[in-house]
Amino acid sequence: MSSLEAETTPRRRGRPADVDPDRVALLALRHFAEHGYDTTTMDEIAAIAGIGRRTLFRYFPSKPDLVWGGLEPVVGRMRGVLETAPPDESARDVIARAMAESLDLDAEHIEATRLRLRLMASDPTLIGFGVTRLGANRDILAEFIARRLGVPSDSLRAQVLADAISSANFSALLWWATRTTDDDPAATAVAALDEVLRGLPD
Repeated sequence: MSSLEAETTPRRRGRPADVDPDRVALLALRHFAEHGYDTTTMDEIAAIAGIGRRTLFRYFPSKPDLVWGGLEPVVGRMRGVLETAPPDESARDVIARAMAESLDLDAEHIEATRLRLRLMASDPTLIGFGVTRLGANRDILAEFIARRLGVPSDSLRAQVLADAISSANFSALLWWATRTTDDDPAATAVAALDEVLRGLPD
């Protein structure tokens, strides 16, 4: 079916079954890397992805959303580990496992992650756009740390530790994307974790 036919055919409720948001985002990220982020339009991305403009905006309301898309499943996997970890597993090991499992990505997702992080590193305004999304990761870390310490999740210690870990994780991933060529972002994230988790009890 052509893009025009896709746009004129009556739609069923919900998202079109033939649109893969991850694939659209990867095509966009590749185009940004080759042709520039600022000079690329959403119309160009729609054409590259072979979908209509309205369909693209249904999945990605803006160009920054194309860059930040895909974060929710990563945060979801991290939350799953932190919320189900056995109490006898050390806090460090739980967080390290959560990072490793959340960043267990196939080749295309590794490529997309590297491209989006490189773009963020080159354009600080994109980082600002995603601050609230990063906050979701920090909040689930604060909840886990608070449970282990027996303190409220909004206590100073839980908040500071969660901020430190979350910030170190993002900084490490930016470093991985811009300074390395390996396909293991989790190893870099866990190494950064060990740099800041000194003093957190088991």
